[in-house]
Amino acid sequence: MDTALANCSTAIAAVAAVPLGGLSRTELGGAAVALQGCIDRLTMVHARVVAEADRAGVWGGTGARNMADWLSQQTKTSYGDAMDRVKLGDAAEAAPELEDAVSSGEMSAKSAVALHGAITSAPDGADVAGLVKATKGATPREAAEAGEKFKETNRSRKETPEEAEERRYQKRSVRSGRPEDGMVTTTVVLPTLQHRQFINAITHVAGEPYKGDTRTNEQRLADGVVLLADAYAKGTVTGGRERPTILLVMQADTGEARTAHGDRIPTHIATRLAENAHLQRVFMAASKVVDLGTSVRYASESQYRALLARDGGCRWPGCHIPGAWCEIDHLVPFEEGGATSLENLAMWCSHHHHEKHRPGVQVLGDATNLRLRLADGTMIDCSLTGASSARPTSAAA
Repeated sequence: MDTALANCSTAIAAVAAVPLGGLSRTELGGAAVALQGCIDRLTMVHARVVAEADRAGVWGGTGARNMADWLSQQTKTSYGDAMDRVKLGDAAEAAPELEDAVSSGEMSAKSAVALHGAITSAPDGADVAGLVKATKGATPREAAEAGEKFKETNRSRKETPEEAEERRYQKRSVRSGRPEDGMVTTTVVLPTLQHRQFINAITHVAGEPYKGDTRTNEQRLADGVVLLADAYAKGTVTGGRERPTILLVMQADTGEARTAHGDRIPTHIATRLAENAHLQRVFMAASKVVDLGTSVRYASESQYRALLARDGGCRWPGCHIPGAWCEIDHLVPFEEGGATSLENLAMWCSHHHHEKHRPGVQVLGDATNLRLRLADGTMIDCSLTGASSARPTSAAA
């Protein structure tokens, strides 16, 4: 890289050394256009370097909020310009055709940035290559308008809630940067509800601030993560049904739900969560609460203990997540008439619970002879003999 940068500096110096006064109008005009093309190509190269630097976490431990913040501080440019560079790198990674268009001079870097939102939010199957091809030679404004039309067109082919959940779920990640001054920045990307569970869990472990506690909230949460990891390493994480509470308000008629923080939760997710929840009916009239129903737990304590003894943990073959950390699932959904009985209940870890609810997955058999047919036709043997017999079952006291 050092040699390449030195050659770049040499080339810039050579262009700067050309006596402009000796050039004709035609030559000056041609040079102005050609130089802009060189700047755009170099901007794209810079954007790819910035994207890689972001992935490596170069801004971690510096006090910067993100890569754009770090870049603007280091280069003394505006935050907006730095963010444009980050966006260009992200868009180029998502659509290699975009990088080719800018590198070949068929599209300006500014126009490419204008396509960022459309490209990075495009659902599976969207014709991103067609969008790039259609906007070659477009101005930034024209590209932005084309991007909005592209997003609107793809919204008309609206994803099902399950497809949208799957797309978001595939973006989950935990990334750590390089150590900086003895510290490492870790970035966690989670679906909204799992994020709430994560924050609630580490807040619960960290406990309430004590008198004279000088830690910031961010420091307390960091301590909560470390305490939870220490407890797991020492074998003192016991699991169980009593978890840090997440309050969901769900409309009985529509199934729409939101958390106490105002996060909207898709109906199919809220319905699935209710399988492991305490439910309380709230009757309202004219925006006033007029009655509170009794609390109902779908799976009783005796059923929970029976499931611990029978399943021992996640039913997915090869998964060793213990029962105390698993979720209880109605094989035939409760809202479709599925009974809350041991024959219709099974334990899954969070990940495999999600896999079971993927679009196109079929449930075959009952809890004893359970099999799943995945969307591609693959059969997964989750029967008690096929999945759980090799795993020691949990004692159900």
